[in-house]
Amino acid sequence: MIREDKIDIVTKGLFLGLILFISTIIYLLISRDMQNLKTVGTFLIPIVLCYALVGILIRWLVYRSALKKESSHLFSGVASYYWVWMLCIVFSVCAYFIPQAIRYIVLTNAGVLLLIWVLDYLYLKNIAKELNSGLKYHRVTLVEDLSSRPKTEDKFMEEIENYCKKNHLTLEVIEYGMPTKIKMDNTPYLVKLGQYYSMVGTVVYTLEFRSILSNAVSNEN
Repeated sequence: MIREDKIDIVTKGLFLGLILFISTIIYLLISRDMQNLKTVGTFLIPIVLCYALVGILIRWLVYRSALKKESSHLFSGVASYYWVWMLCIVFSVCAYFIPQAIRYIVLTNAGVLLLIWVLDYLYLKNIAKELNSGLKYHRVTLVEDLSSRPKTEDKFMEEIENYCKKNHLTLEVIEYGMPTKIKMDNTPYLVKLGQYYSMVGTVVYTLEFRSILSNAVSNEN
């Protein structure tokens, strides 16, 4: 992790923690919970520090998730649904022992986090749409399930050839290897080996065809 990443995590984490703290205050004001407002005022500094640490922790987890996206598949695919159900069960059990006011505060903070995630997703989607609108090729990702994991580069390339033959696509190898760069029907792709978890928890390996949008490749066509 470089210095710029650390600064980004801390600054954005502090801002996120501030948003969560403000949402808590707004909820207490709306619900007219004067008792808990006095408690917040009494322990203001520790509570603010806790929210700051929570915000930094969330930003760090997001950073780690993006950093390990290519190699970590524990939360990918159908496996993510198992985690959602398990967390819901854990939260439901813990909620029985947590005071009602705290439960509502946690739900308010969770709702704010969800809203931030949705707005961030819509913003990035809009930016990506604007960037792709001026390109000749739009980014496309194709996924093909494999019966087993190809253990060698030759087996990996053989799976790609079989996919192209099955779908009646022309194939031209630009860069041999694993991953590899190819052209299917004159469209350049980067092909990588991916994986996800099935409903029964087994690993399913895939071919991931990601269209290449570089100007250098586009100019060659």
